[in-house]
Amino acid sequence: MTADPPRRAPRHLPAPAAASATPGAPPRSRPPLEGPVLVHRAPGAPAHDRIAFLEAVRGIAAALVIAEHVLIGRSDAYLAWTLQNFSIGRAGVVAFFLVSGYVIPLSLARQSVRTFAVRRFFRLYPTYWLALAALVVLGVDVARGLAAHEVLANALMVQTLVAAPLLLGPAWTLSLELVYYAQSATAKRLGRLDRSTQLGWVWLGGYLAAAVVERVRGVDLPGTFALMLFCAALGHALHLRVSAGDGSWKPLLAASLVVVPAGALVGTGLDGGEPWSPLALSASYAGGLLLFAGCAVLGRRSVPGALLRLGAISYALYVLHPAVGALLHDRLGLEGPLALVLEIGGILVLARLVHRFVEQPSIRLGRRLTSPVPRRAPDPAEQGLP
Repeated sequence: MTADPPRRAPRHLPAPAAASATPGAPPRSRPPLEGPVLVHRAPGAPAHDRIAFLEAVRGIAAALVIAEHVLIGRSDAYLAWTLQNFSIGRAGVVAFFLVSGYVIPLSLARQSVRTFAVRRFFRLYPTYWLALAALVVLGVDVARGLAAHEVLANALMVQTLVAAPLLLGPAWTLSLELVYYAQSATAKRLGRLDRSTQLGWVWLGGYLAAAVVERVRGVDLPGTFALMLFCAALGHALHLRVSAGDGSWKPLLAASLVVVPAGALVGTGLDGGEPWSPLALSASYAGGLLLFAGCAVLGRRSVPGALLRLGAISYALYVLHPAVGALLHDRLGLEGPLALVLEIGGILVLARLVHRFVEQPSIRLGRRLTSPVPRRAPDPAEQGLP
């Protein structure tokens, strides 16, 4: 099942790590359940409400993705262990797509499709293009080997969809985000946004079908991509549980706890060329679910301000950390404990600066272009990782 698995080299091509509920349907008569969404303001955060537990998920998931890439870059033993047992990066990606499913339909419910598209563009692309430009300037090997159409595919963020080489490793998940955006926008236009959670069954079935074909034909298919889109559908269903008392999340979750391990057992275990064990694939999926659930429980009380701040810069962390690694290791040749400290510190500082001087101005521009009057509160999908 194709993804972008952990590799020792090059360091700028990391493994799979990477926002969503109600359209024009009439209000439900059943009152909303009390969910784990806590209105919380972090010290120094803007004076607006946030969906606090989602920020915690984003921050922790981004940290897990970066930690896995750093560990893989320094230890063959860790790479062997994670392929056989558990991948913190894959767990982080599962959590990211749960967040996307929770937040993106929430944004679409109160925006036109045009407004949503414009704001998503300004939310994602300026920071993403900066990350691509940094890798090109650093002269990474993959940048020199791309054909013109492959460069264009990377610039448009559709490289995963057209099987083009990845200039920015983590961008494979962003291509899938675009698929989920298109799916949700289409459902909104059809007046079926909430019902689009049922597409989760299609994606889960696609994951299992890919595993079966892999076994029968001996080929590597993108079952992981179908599984991530299922996770987004599950995240949407979890939002409907909180907002409308909907129970569609229960059969989706229960089915996935059977189908995901089954697919891991039936499939070849190859994911982007790496031999993943059934235990690693299944445990990593479960780990992403537990991360999301744990943060939801935490959100019923209080979310530490540090996690909120980490969540706010999670997108910049996600797309910029390969450039920091490429600079320190590939260009400067730094290794050892000092290089590790410089890498982690550099990632945090760079992400904070880009969030302040690129992300936030871009988000404000997207709002100005689509809002005749100032907004009272920010879009939840414009917080942290998409």
